[in-house]
This record gives sequence, C-alpha cells and structure tokens, in this order.
Amino acid sequence: MGQRTIIGVDYDSHAVHLAVFTGGGIHMFRVHTGDSLVETLGQLRKLLRNFKGALVVIEAPIYIQNPRTSFKLARVQTLACLACERVGLEYKVLESTRWKKLALGRARMKKQEILEAMQKRFGDIISDSHFADATGLALAGKKLLEEKERESAV
Repeated sequence: MGQRTIIGVDYDSHAVHLAVFTGGGIHMFRVHTGDSLVETLGQLRKLLRNFKGALVVIEAPIYIQNPRTSFKLARVQTLACLACERVGLEYKVLESTRWKKLALGRARMKKQEILEAMQKRFGDIISDSHFADATGLALAGKKLLEEKERESAV
C-alpha cells in the first residue's frame, strides 16, 4: 500500500475524535462540538484541509434509547461527512460491527476490549475509548484500501 493518509473519525455528542495515519506515524485530534454547527463545521474543515487526498472512515451513527442523544450523534456524524465533502476528501461510513471486524477480527467487542487492543498496538497515544475507536476506524480504512489494491491487481 502507498503512503495515503487515512483518517478514522469517532464522535460523541460533545466532540469529534480523529486518528490520522500518515507516512510519519499516527496523530490524534479532537474537535469540540459547541452550540454552533457552523463553527464546528469550520473547525473540521480547517483540520481536514491539511490532509489532501486522504481517505476518511467515519463511524455510522448508533441509535440508543435516548432519542435526544441519538439525534445529537447523527448530527455530529453528518457534520463530519459534510466537512469531507466540502474539502473534497473521499469518505466512507462504516457500521461499528464492520469496522471492528476489519480492524480487530471480531465484530462484537466491548469498549474496554477495543481500548486495550489499541493501547497494546499503539501505546499511550490512545488515551481513551473514542481515540481507540477512531484508530480502529483508520485501521479498517487501511484494510479497505489493501483489499481494493488486491482486487485491481487481479
């Protein structure tokens, strides 16, 4: 695989968490979501502009019992997709079971298991479960690119 930058995006109702795989290593970024959607979109666009040609892998929104929280999560995920479109980056939205299977070999894993697996592989840069998930999403993107290269080589 070439040196294409891959960005994994996880989020909660308060922040967007990005794990960026570049030729120079892995980098973590957090963009806090406030009351202003326009401001959050602007911050995401400003950050993503630094990674021309990247593949961005965003977790699909999950639906939980609290409808207000589900709505907030879907809103943040939509902002991440829109930021990619505005900057001109290719992006894919993956369900949690799909990215976990690609990145970790198992579709069903608890947050703590994912955190421990990512910390074992990448060390202390993985400071919490959101950065662990973002890293897993980036790894899933790497696997998708590898699969695409294998298919085009046939």
